[in-house]
Amino acid sequence: MGVRGGLAAWSAGAAYLASAAGCCLLAARSKANFVDLHVYRMGGAAVWHGGHLYQLRFAWLPFTYPPFAAVVFTALAAIPWGVAAALLTGASAVTLPVTLYLALRLPRPRREPAAWPLALTAAAAVIWLEPIRTTLAYGQVDILLAGAVLYDLTRPDSSRYKGVAIGLAAGLKLTPAIFVAYLIITRRYRAAATAIVVFAGTVAAGFAVLPASSAWYWAGRFANPGRVSLIQDPENQSLLGALARTMHTASVLPVGLPLAAMVAAVGLALAAAASRRGDEALGFSLCAVTGLLVSPISWTHHWVIAIPALPIAGLAVYRAYRAGNMAAAGLGQAGIMAIAVIGWDRLARNVPGANWLGLSTKALVHSVAYVLIGLLVLVMAAGCRLRGSPGRVGAAARPARGG
Repeated sequence: MGVRGGLAAWSAGAAYLASAAGCCLLAARSKANFVDLHVYRMGGAAVWHGGHLYQLRFAWLPFTYPPFAAVVFTALAAIPWGVAAALLTGASAVTLPVTLYLALRLPRPRREPAAWPLALTAAAAVIWLEPIRTTLAYGQVDILLAGAVLYDLTRPDSSRYKGVAIGLAAGLKLTPAIFVAYLIITRRYRAAATAIVVFAGTVAAGFAVLPASSAWYWAGRFANPGRVSLIQDPENQSLLGALARTMHTASVLPVGLPLAAMVAAVGLALAAAASRRGDEALGFSLCAVTGLLVSPISWTHHWVIAIPALPIAGLAVYRAYRAGNMAAAGLGQAGIMAIAVIGWDRLARNVPGANWLGLSTKALVHSVAYVLIGLLVLVMAAGCRLRGSPGRVGAAARPARGG
């Protein structure tokens, strides 16, 4: 990196430091009060002191994570509250630009240098989007999980440890398990097997430490979204939640399950096709969006896993401008700006109501904003796939993934 590149990196770092400090300060003073961190510590305390993990409540919130998560959260329960809050907030703020950097380092047909300045600059902007602000204010671990997934995907396919981080992330929260399916359909069988073995190890660890709670959880309760919250809550930006609000009923499984299965099949197929063309960045993005759509519960802060797609899309817009494709560049820029506005205005979190089954048309549109964006992304990817052809890019780029 030359003098100019070093100056750009330092300037971007200073901008991110100032932006992150302001956002973290507001998160610490928000009404959310790190409520999910309280739940984490409650679960960790249950490991220390006993008790049925899934009968515990902090305020109105139950512990909803796999038992292994409670074992990990014993570390948060063992330290003072203020220290735990500061550590988790700081770790999330540090991990965000690292996560974006990893996303920018994923193989794709054309990859520009100087990813660190771009990652820091993008992080200074996206930290103010609602999924990340909510993650910080609630004291969630979603940014750390996103970083773990991307760390695994950037490792060479020849690495014997590829899949470990994804397996651990799925053991803490089930939603990253979609990337195990992604590894399988992209024929990275060793990495997928590693992830499955590690995940199985987290389940075994939960049984060893919390046998009764583990038996209750893995008996099938983990698949019941009703144990978490009302699925029609507007903060649940999944297909199931959007259907419940649109159909004015929480009994949407007969329609929701086949629809989710279809979206999962299409989304994963598109992600695999992108990976075969050597565009791992697009493959990751499509897999992340697919997982958020088909999960029964996808709170707005879960959409952090899709945030790295924004700088990836920004680079695609930049390449389109340089290539003279103004129509594609303008469309991409408009899409990114629309997502930024929706994320800044917190549309999905500002929907009035109590049971959210009789929303007005305007409120209903606001309540499905993330889902509509996710579906539009898949539709656009499918359209590009139908118009284009795999070509020979994937064959040229595939060896780079093992390097």
